[in-house]
Amino acid sequence: MEPKKQLGGPSEFRNPPADYESEESVLGAMLMSREAIDTAVEIVEGSDFYREANRKVFNAIVKLHEKKEPADMMTLKNELKGEYEAIGGIATLSRLIERCPTAANVEYYAQIVKEKSEVRKLISAATQIVADAYADIEPIAEQMDKAEFRILEATEKKVKKGFVLIKDIIGKVFEEVSQTIGNENHVTGLPMGIGRLDLLTRGLCPGKLYIIGARPGVGKTALSINMLWNVASGNNPTGTKIPVGLFSIEMTEIEIGQRLLCSVAKVDYNAAKENRILDKERTALSRASARIYETPIYIDDSSAPTIMELKAGARRLKKNHDIQLLVVDYLQLIRAGIKKDNREQEISYISMNLKALAKDLNIPIVVASQLTRPMKGTEAKPPVLSDLRESGAIEQDANVVIFIHKWKTKEEGMKHGLILAKNRNGATDDDIPIHFQEWQTTFMDIDAQAVQQ
Repeated sequence: MEPKKQLGGPSEFRNPPADYESEESVLGAMLMSREAIDTAVEIVEGSDFYREANRKVFNAIVKLHEKKEPADMMTLKNELKGEYEAIGGIATLSRLIERCPTAANVEYYAQIVKEKSEVRKLISAATQIVADAYADIEPIAEQMDKAEFRILEATEKKVKKGFVLIKDIIGKVFEEVSQTIGNENHVTGLPMGIGRLDLLTRGLCPGKLYIIGARPGVGKTALSINMLWNVASGNNPTGTKIPVGLFSIEMTEIEIGQRLLCSVAKVDYNAAKENRILDKERTALSRASARIYETPIYIDDSSAPTIMELKAGARRLKKNHDIQLLVVDYLQLIRAGIKKDNREQEISYISMNLKALAKDLNIPIVVASQLTRPMKGTEAKPPVLSDLRESGAIEQDANVVIFIHKWKTKEEGMKHGLILAKNRNGATDDDIPIHFQEWQTTFMDIDAQAVQQ
């Protein structure tokens, strides 16, 4: 007996889920009422319509609405131009109006159209996963990664938030403001460990993107890791160890571990690597190792990930370990993963996605970023926002931009300072004193350094 054919197999063809009546009802309502257009575009977009003619009509209505022109038989014909006859002409438009005698139910029908669209996206992702598996032309690990990214992309909902009544949020706002009352440093987010920065920015706050900009070799990785350790090790009012994630694209997980170990132990990094340390320093390293062992730090040292790979990994960390901070080192090593005309557009796309990821996961994201190399003779000049490498979009997307400035003086040799170049919700500062213990790759608050000495 011939084996029973399994439903849903790769050789079986089925029509993708779609509701033509709901699509036409949405369009009919939009032709009847400008208010219905506003309601519909809050829920659906052109790509959500399965029938191509319906997609074209929807896009044409929206364009007319944006130009503040009425959407009727004549204006639609002019807007559609050569596509008017292809969609069925006046017969199609008349049917749309007949389909929907009232515009009152546009939201109901739009929700149906959106749901069918989401199901089709899921089916498309699953179909591609099956096709890739049968083709068997890539290593299984790469296939599984791609499968996960496709599912995440298909199921990622772009929530369109409408207006909210102020009374529904004022309680939360009052609670956040109240937290600063009686708090000497007014830090409501996760403390960075540098007093002046925490005072001005109120710490690392959920949903915000923080950029640490520096030229090569100045210390952007060190500062990023310092902030990460400050959060993970429990340096906060409750003393709680907080889960954090680190995408280390430039350095391996072992190199990050070595840096962190020497920083916490306050041991010379190069001396430790070359086994030139004293017994008391070995003891310090042992104690630091035990301390680090207890902290919830998760490291991914994948080389040159795409932004979608990074987003998928961050979501897994959030879901499985509830991380409260993500650090990325560094932005220019991330790949867009999709074709763009130039590198500036790629960086803009990556920056936009990092900003969206911070909001989606409701955690702060700290991203190290390269600065353009200074022109000859201008090395000592402090960096400015226009120095952010390859894209002005980084400046636009970031809530906070912090620069590390390094210069040489005759009296004290090399000096370091921080510049708070952008602070969306507060004041900036172009002179935040900081001490860099280069031999242990640690940035220290000047006040904290004075206490140690």
